[in-house]
Amino acid sequence: MSSVQGDYLIRVYTTLREGSRVVGSRLAERLGVSASAVTQAFQRMERQGLAVIDQDWGVQLTPKGRSIAESIIRRHYLIERLLVDTLGFDWADADDEAERLEHSLSPRLESYLFESLGKPTTCPHGNPFPGSPNEERLLGARKLTDSRIGETMEILRITEEGEDDGELLRFAHDQNLLPGTRVSVEDMDLRAGHLTLSLGEHDLSIPVRWAQCIRVSGPVS
Repeated sequence: MSSVQGDYLIRVYTTLREGSRVVGSRLAERLGVSASAVTQAFQRMERQGLAVIDQDWGVQLTPKGRSIAESIIRRHYLIERLLVDTLGFDWADADDEAERLEHSLSPRLESYLFESLGKPTTCPHGNPFPGSPNEERLLGARKLTDSRIGETMEILRITEEGEDDGELLRFAHDQNLLPGTRVSVEDMDLRAGHLTLSLGEHDLSIPVRWAQCIRVSGPVS
């Protein structure tokens, strides 16, 4: 399988895993390609038995397509973990680098990395490995935009869609909006398009479009 086709598969997979509908125009924007290129890719995936294009449900992966996507994303997460946890690579750049390497990881090396890295359950950005014990809880976590003013919560993850936005990842890294960080909502103006968060030492304004890609826990004391 080509790396390009693998990119389509995992983006369809992660979109569906978030409970969202796969929209060709949004996927084209994320990948930086034309809408017609996405349509052709979907049709090719369907011919190869990797996906089904349903009139009502949109693009859905077949068991074969889902299995391949999960295999790719496991390798992607392991490489991210290796880069960040062991090599000290930049948290905000690890996703791009892992994307370049994910298709070259052998099953033997994948198994070795999983064991040597302590059997991780999430990528450095907090997204769960397929089949991990905390997968359902993390995928069901609420958006930062669904919180209330005055609530204190813990950041759990940056979604895969958020990881496609390098500017968001850089901002999150520089401002310590990382998994495990506690934040409080000081103000929220969805019409104006921003939230104000307190990180204890300072307040921080964040665009709504980024806050929608940040998943948080319930209120904590």
